[in-house]
Amino acid sequence: MSTDATAPSGAPGPDHARTTDSYLITIANQKGGVGKTMLTLSLAAHTVKANGRAFVWDIDPQANAYDLTSVMDDPGYEVVHEQDPDRVDDVRRLRGFDTVFVDCPGSLEGRDILSRIVRASTFVLIPYDHEPESILPTLRTARRVAEIGVPHAVVVTKANPQVGADHVLDAWKTLKDQGIPHFRSFVRQYRAWPNSLKAGVPITRWNERYAPKIREDVAAVHTELLLNIGRGAR
Repeated sequence: MSTDATAPSGAPGPDHARTTDSYLITIANQKGGVGKTMLTLSLAAHTVKANGRAFVWDIDPQANAYDLTSVMDDPGYEVVHEQDPDRVDDVRRLRGFDTVFVDCPGSLEGRDILSRIVRASTFVLIPYDHEPESILPTLRTARRVAEIGVPHAVVVTKANPQVGADHVLDAWKTLKDQGIPHFRSFVRQYRAWPNSLKAGVPITRWNERYAPKIREDVAAVHTELLLNIGRGAR
């Protein structure tokens, strides 16, 4: 279900806040086109499949996460398009949700999005497709999040399955050489993802040859995310 920015359907206001805040998982990179929306929506859908309750906050002016969800057949999670980062405390305290996934814009400049959203985050995921034009923006994003002091890691996305492991291994080496933390899980690129969006069906229910491989990758990222959150809580 998609909702208006000012009146999320089924999402109570701050007077009905949970006693325990939701996890706030921010998906951010200064570089556009690295798979932020893909990672956001697939993790939200997987959370629902795992019997969790997910809420997607689309803070990107382009509203891709909101628009794509609005035409889905029962995605299982709710979504709001809200560009005011000062709403972060209200969103974290929405009752009835375990995890809030924030889809950030391709640029973290202006409106204090980086400092306001990231400072309130439980964990920051930084998608990275390991293309030459993505390296410096990814490093800048990771270093800025590190300066703020929030747990974070880079996730390799859009890995070409025809190339094998070399592309991912080279991405990990690049990150390691720069002292940037990364997940061991990654997401491969298959046509099943855009095909599921075109059909308006969440990837968790999409029936296509390589859809199970995408679900496998997303499940691995989700598991690694929970493990990292658990370590941070100790």
